[in-house]
This record gives sequence, structure tokens and C-alpha cells, in this order.
Amino acid sequence: MSKQNTNAGMPIRLTLEPGTYFRCVCGRSQNLPFCDGGHSGTEHPLRFDITERREVYICSCGKSEKQPFCDESCGVSLP
Repeated sequence: MSKQNTNAGMPIRLTLEPGTYFRCVCGRSQNLPFCDGGHSGTEHPLRFDITERREVYICSCGKSEKQPFCDESCGVSLP
């Protein structure tokens, strides 16, 4: 993930409905953390599926091995 905010220090907490989502990885989206198609000529977004309504923590540092989700690799503790 090339345009992650490595100084952010906090994941993005969201409640998502069931569906398919696309995580922006190029940093050009006007709808971060989601892709809006502005990546023309750059990296393709990261697709992920949510099967039931749930709270998620989207990685904002780029260190997670479980992208797009935070795995606490940056040292933050999730509830």
C-alpha cells in the first residue's frame, strides 16, 4: 500500500453493511479509505467482502499483514 499514512497511528473505525468494498491504495481517492476510481494508471484497489453488518478497523499505517484490516502491527491496541 503505497500512500498509507505511516504517521497516523490509529486505524479507521467503521461500521460496514454486507457488501463488497474497495480500499484505496493509491491515495488519489476523494472518498478515503474507499476507492472512487481515481487510480487510473496506478495501483488497483484492494477488494474485500463483508458478509454481515459489523464494526471493522481499517489499517491506516500500512503495516498490517491482514490488509485492509488493522492487526495492531503499528502498536495500537484495538478494543
